[in-house]
Amino acid sequence: MMIIITTTVVAFFIFFLFFLYACVIADPETSNVGRFCTKLLPKLLYQQLEKTVGKKVLSRLETLKDHAFQLVYLTVVLGAWSIMFCYGYEEIEKSNYINTNHQYSGYIVFLMCMSSFHYACNTPPGSVTATTMELFDHYDYDNVLYKDQLCPTLKIRKIARSKYDRFSRRHVPRFDHFCGWINQAVGEQNYRWFLLFLTVHVGMCFYGSWAVSRVLYGEVMEKDLLNASFFNAITGAEVQADCWIVFHYLFLRHTQLCGIFVLMSVMSVVLFLFLSFHLYITSKNMTTNEFFKWKSVRRWHKKEKQKYEQSLQYAAGKKANHKASNYPSLVPGELSDVDVGCTGPRGELLHDSAPSVTDSEVLDPGMLPTNIYE
Repeated sequence: MMIIITTTVVAFFIFFLFFLYACVIADPETSNVGRFCTKLLPKLLYQQLEKTVGKKVLSRLETLKDHAFQLVYLTVVLGAWSIMFCYGYEEIEKSNYINTNHQYSGYIVFLMCMSSFHYACNTPPGSVTATTMELFDHYDYDNVLYKDQLCPTLKIRKIARSKYDRFSRRHVPRFDHFCGWINQAVGEQNYRWFLLFLTVHVGMCFYGSWAVSRVLYGEVMEKDLLNASFFNAITGAEVQADCWIVFHYLFLRHTQLCGIFVLMSVMSVVLFLFLSFHLYITSKNMTTNEFFKWKSVRRWHKKEKQKYEQSLQYAAGKKANHKASNYPSLVPGELSDVDVGCTGPRGELLHDSAPSVTDSEVLDPGMLPTNIYE
């Protein structure tokens, strides 16, 4: 049993680290692992599902897909709180290592959790229309990410920092990303509620992890488990306690609480990193959409600059004809408005459409464009 639990915990953390790298950290445009996990694998699974159940059933399932993440969220959060109310509070009542007042503060945290989720789900991000355009049109065009042009879908002027959201079928001012957990776009009018939603859940996970750890630590201290002797159920031999044996004992005795502790500890780290990212881009007056677009622009500029510098050093054979850019801040490409989710864009952002040159010509990309909104 000890081997099974240890293997399960190690496998969980390996899977979690792989998921974090493949779906969050890795860039799908440069990483084969990231591209496979975020683009190829979902496409293959969708095609296989379509072959298995048929297009008609799949179309019906897609109506539930819009709320899938919300259902997962409610299942996990309400399930975890149910365990705490049924099992955790009873252990808090008996423990001498945590104040019983935390039973009441737990109800407050639960209400804050559900309230922040409700407001994040139901506060609209704003909608740019012909009548509301003046309300949201308070940013200048940078002529890099945003240019004065019409929205091809709604046929209205695309104001700076806005983006058409195909899920809600509206033009969202200061578009950040589409969040499946709240099933709507995050924009100018609901970004504060999204940040509150994240902050409350980070606090909830850290607080819950600490509370459960105090309950488990109290049992270890009160029963002096680290100095206790245990008997092997298979061999009958007496075994001196160590950390793994004590963990095994606690996991068997408090399976639900240990599961909640592992879940909240992992989610504390994940949500804290995600909140830190949003606080960082907020301090830079950027959005998730803009962060990844600028990342794409910097990648393009670095690649073109390296190509130009290498051509300057090329001496053998046919010499290159080097041309300096007349427009040092103009990116020779088209930045597409692909879907942007919590983990970044779902497709290529910069499609190269550089000016036509001969094989012997190498263009200098000039200076890296600057973000005028910082």
